[in-house]
Amino acid sequence: MKKGGHILLGAVVSFLFIYLTIYLGFSFFKFNFKTIASVAFIIVFYSILPDIDHKNSTITWWFFGAGILGLLIGVFELIFKFTNPNPVIVLILSTGLLIVTFVSSNFFQHRGIVHTVQAGLIVSLPVYFLFNSIIYPILAYIVWHFHLIGDGFLFKTHS
Repeated sequence: MKKGGHILLGAVVSFLFIYLTIYLGFSFFKFNFKTIASVAFIIVFYSILPDIDHKNSTITWWFFGAGILGLLIGVFELIFKFTNPNPVIVLILSTGLLIVTFVSSNFFQHRGIVHTVQAGLIVSLPVYFLFNSIIYPILAYIVWHFHLIGDGFLFKTHS
């Protein structure tokens, strides 16, 4: 499945999940700009994140670009003091992002360890700390999981 198909599948499943929570009487999701933007971010990001183990995937290029941009911002901030971010933190996070992306795309087999339930659980956990709500990492994991289903990975037999 291609990027657009994964995002569409993630959106459909997310909307069904949100509808189900509302139908069951839970008030996890408020209809405001912050919630809509957060859900859209999770849908796009987590629907293509499992493909970080592929050299030519969109997420790989986004991460390389974000890492390089972060390095540039960190260096310029060290030199010129334009903005307020701590340049050391920006440099460390950007370097970490570049390393993770490089290792994932060059040393992990496509649809290997990254395309697992365990990897989905691990990468969904930080969403809790970003949004301070348990419902968002659950949504992130569901979107991740349906990427695997979209690839047909969960239904394949391995010898």
